[in-house]
Amino acid sequence: MKIDDETLDKLKKENEVDNSRLEELLNQFFDLPAEGKNEFIELFKQSRLFMPIEMNMEAFDPENLEVGKVSQGPLGFDIKYLENENGKSVPLFTSDKVMEKAGVRVSTYVLYMSDLAEMMKQTDRYASVTINPFTEHGLDIAMETFLGLFKEASGEKKMMADALNQILEVLRKHSIELEENTTLFFRHDENVMVENAVDGVFVPELPFSVSSNPKYGEGLKYTNILLMPKSKRILLANPDDDLDIIIAPGTEFKLEDTLDKTQNLWMCGAQPFYNE
Repeated sequence: MKIDDETLDKLKKENEVDNSRLEELLNQFFDLPAEGKNEFIELFKQSRLFMPIEMNMEAFDPENLEVGKVSQGPLGFDIKYLENENGKSVPLFTSDKVMEKAGVRVSTYVLYMSDLAEMMKQTDRYASVTINPFTEHGLDIAMETFLGLFKEASGEKKMMADALNQILEVLRKHSIELEENTTLFFRHDENVMVENAVDGVFVPELPFSVSSNPKYGEGLKYTNILLMPKSKRILLANPDDDLDIIIAPGTEFKLEDTLDKTQNLWMCGAQPFYNE
């Protein structure tokens, strides 16, 4: 089957590895301020890097394969590890050009760092990972530290997911229908609702906190007046908090009028969350 040029170009772009910003930060890593180091860490955790490998041809030996059987044996490659003072290290390169400059000419496997972390959890063979070894700006990261980056991220994501699921469950069980037309307020220093609206309709992806207090956040720059018709659903939150109302995700707010440069009037429409 012949692949057309447009599809081929799209596939190439989707599989393109661009670590230029990561390289820029790596090259000045020890001089970076705290925010720069944090940016490097976040980029590194999301990146795909080049790992030198040696093909393990035994894995592809027909004698080792059975029709219809999923292989439980070794992968089809071995990692071309480094030896340093702390033990074996997994080498990683930000690009094939950096590999070439470092004089490394072997096969590579391009993989996400999160996938590498999952692989490294299964073995205690390696003491570290090394980014761009044999170069002026190589960086060695202890394996415990490397795995900790993803353990922390995984834990935080789980906590956030659990908290979100709890809020959604409360919204489903305890939201009430408005008995009369109600006006709510949302103020912010940025024009959040307008900037995230599509064709004049703002739809929050997450539970959305607003206020029943017309004076809430009067010092903030942008005011959004939300008209909630009778029978629309809301969740009453902490009455001692100015943001005392929670709106379900997916609720549609249509821009009805721009009162001035900083005030907008919205009408609440469909609430598909409650139809699920």
